Amino acid sequence: MDFGCGGGIDVILAARKVGKEGRVVGVDFAPQMIERAKKAVIASGLQQWDIELRVADMGESRLPGKCSDVIISNCVINLCPDKDAVYEEAFRILRPDGRLAISDIVLTENIDSQLRERFQATWAGCLGGAMLEENYWQIIGRAGFTEIHNVSRHTLTPMELKAMACCPDEKFTPPPNSEDLEIVQGKVDSVKFTAVKPSLG
Repeated sequence: MDFGCGGGIDVILAARKVGKEGRVVGVDFAPQMIERAKKAVIASGLQQWDIELRVADMGESRLPGKCSDVIISNCVINLCPDKDAVYEEAFRILRPDGRLAISDIVLTENIDSQLRERFQATWAGCLGGAMLEENYWQIIGRAGFTEIHNVSRHTLTPMELKAMACCPDEKFTPPPNSEDLEIVQGKVDSVKFTAVKPSLG
C-alpha cells in the first residue's frame, strides 16, 4: 500500500516488485492525483494487474483492518496535520509482522513559532508540516510500531530546501523568503526508515 501515491510512480514500482500475483493499493486525498496515477498505470501496461487507486484520507482510509503486508510513503506524511491519525491508521491496516518503509522530512532542531507559522501558511510546501524529529519518532511508537530503524538520512542542501519549500512547483506554492530558508539551513533532514507492527498487534 502506498500512502500518498500522487501520480503513481511508486505504485508502479511496487506492482513490478510483487508481480501479477500480488496486489497494490494507492491512496491519495487529491482526485487529480488519482486520475494521473490511473493514466500512469495504463501507460505502463499494468492495467490488468491487481492495482487499486482510491481517493481517501490517509488518516481515515476506510480500508479493512489487517489487509496489507507493507505500507510505503514517499515524502507525504509530513504534509498531514494529524500525523498521529496517519500512523494509527497504518497500524490498523497492517497485518501482524507487517512493516512500514517511509521516506519523510523532519526538523533536527526546534524553530521559532513565528517562522513555523510562515512555513505553514503554504502547507503544500514540505517544510510547512515538518516537525521535530524526536516528536516524529514518538508518534510512530505511540501508534504501536517497534523496531524503528533509520536506513539513511541526508541534511537538505540550500537548493533542496528551496525545492521542498515550493513543492510541488512554484506555480502552486510560492517560495518562502530567502531569510527564512537561511535560518533553517542545516536543520532539515530527509530520513528513510522502516518499522514493524508486532506479531501480536
